[in-house]
Amino acid sequence: MNLKKRDWFCLIAGTALMAVGAEGFFEHADLVAGGITGIGIMLDEWTSARFGVHIPLWFVNIVGNLPLFLIAWKLKGRAFVGRSALTAVLFSLMLFVEGFFPLYSSDPLLAAVYGGAALGVGLGLVLSADSTTGGVELAATLLNMKFRSISVSKFIFILDAAIILAGIGLFGVELGLYAILAVYITDQFIDWVIEGTNYAKAAWIISDKNEEIAAALLSELRRGVTAFSATGKYTGEGREVLFCVFSQKEVHLAKSIIMNIDRNAFFLLTDIREVLGKGFSGK
Repeated sequence: MNLKKRDWFCLIAGTALMAVGAEGFFEHADLVAGGITGIGIMLDEWTSARFGVHIPLWFVNIVGNLPLFLIAWKLKGRAFVGRSALTAVLFSLMLFVEGFFPLYSSDPLLAAVYGGAALGVGLGLVLSADSTTGGVELAATLLNMKFRSISVSKFIFILDAAIILAGIGLFGVELGLYAILAVYITDQFIDWVIEGTNYAKAAWIISDKNEEIAAALLSELRRGVTAFSATGKYTGEGREVLFCVFSQKEVHLAKSIIMNIDRNAFFLLTDIREVLGKGFSGK
């Protein structure tokens, strides 16, 4: 398990932010947003109401992950478990530390927004270091080994959905809806951290005026244009397809250039999450 300085930063900062989201916002606003932390929030509520005993999230995270990692170690070996086990321990430590800081419990909407953002950024950092915190993701991986017909992503969805539904049963529909909002915000911030915000656009263009369109894109957008040979299966005719990548800010100008030259052009616009290589600037 070789960890670079960047990996250590991502794991430490990531688990700290995850703890802020889960312990600092979700738990004290009673937001069950899936995962072992969601189970911990429900368990703490139940034991506190029934027996007056508080069960901290860091403890539930350790106890919940321990059997999963032991099973994974036996079935998939040490290399598979190593980095995620370290991350799970770091996350439990951060949950423990976060308990000494101010916790937010006033407005569930704000808790969902800021807790989801913190959890999403933190989990994005952890994933960018090629690690996970175990929990539902690890359980889904192990279940997939037994039931190959069901994908890991489907198992994650099923397990998280079951936890959220249990949270709705315990805390009510309103808080359950806030929890679903928190899950959505978390997912958006995970994508933002992993894929960045510098999205680009790609255009595929088929027109009888390809030469004019290519020249205009080159001169006005200053973007490279590539031509591919293609054959229409319906007509059997050979056509030339243009491909061009540009920034989001240039979408309107690109459309105007193409439509002004040929209003009958076939113009397919799609998102590109990441552009690598020399020659492209998102500005």
